[in-house]
Amino acid sequence: MIKSIMVCTDGSTYGDAACDYAIELARRLKARLTGLHVLDSRMLEGPFMADLSGWIGAQPYGAQLKQFRELMEKKGEAVINAFHERCASQDLQVETLLKMGHPPSVILEEESRAELLVLGRKGEDADLIGELMGSSTERIVRHSVKPCLVTPREHHPIKRLLAAYDGSPHAGQALREAAETAVALNIELIVLTVRDESTGKDPTDISGEAVTLAADHGCSVKAIIGDGPPADAILAAAEANACDLVVVGAYGHSRIREMILGSNTMRLVAKSEIPVMLVR
Repeated sequence: MIKSIMVCTDGSTYGDAACDYAIELARRLKARLTGLHVLDSRMLEGPFMADLSGWIGAQPYGAQLKQFRELMEKKGEAVINAFHERCASQDLQVETLLKMGHPPSVILEEESRAELLVLGRKGEDADLIGELMGSSTERIVRHSVKPCLVTPREHHPIKRLLAAYDGSPHAGQALREAAETAVALNIELIVLTVRDESTGKDPTDISGEAVTLAADHGCSVKAIIGDGPPADAILAAAEANACDLVVVGAYGHSRIREMILGSNTMRLVAKSEIPVMLVR
């Protein structure tokens, strides 16, 4: 069971929702919580700053650079302090970290502090990228070695959990994590098997495996079988069964086919309006 959680926040709407999910899980799982905000060093190195030096000259630019960094640090402190106050309001102890660097790289370096990484699906540029996942979040979930919980724009309490199971080892690991989480949260677990004729396996048999595996973890489970493209079937099943969290394996049957998490997984995360946990 998850006992340590790290949430990454940038002060955006999506970042705030990620904090709310992390706080909820930390409280209900009695897990240790860490909040991380990364000051983006690229803001001090990018084209804008290069252009600024050309406009005002090297000497004034040096002073402006210092002031800009101080403003970034003040904003970062405000973001992390707001998170700390949110936790304190719920009597939740929390560790906070303020780092400088390339956000995905720093987050991937710091993820060893926790068993679960919580990320907003988008960041401060949410209104500019439509349905796409934020580039930083996408890079992190592709390279992380920890389970990642990618959260939507709004937080809703987790009352029912959906796990997708296709018989693969990664799906088995995801189902074990889902079952333990469902037991710890005292919520219902729905297990979905999507019919896939290319595997040559009977979906009823695969669904039966899922029920047995969940039962081994002391979890009562409802098993269902779906049809259609996996991502669409998962989203439809989650909506039909009023689920508040989806848990899936980060890879499917073919590791080569899914080396970059795979189109089904990325489509699921990008389109889901409830949090999606990717389990390695």
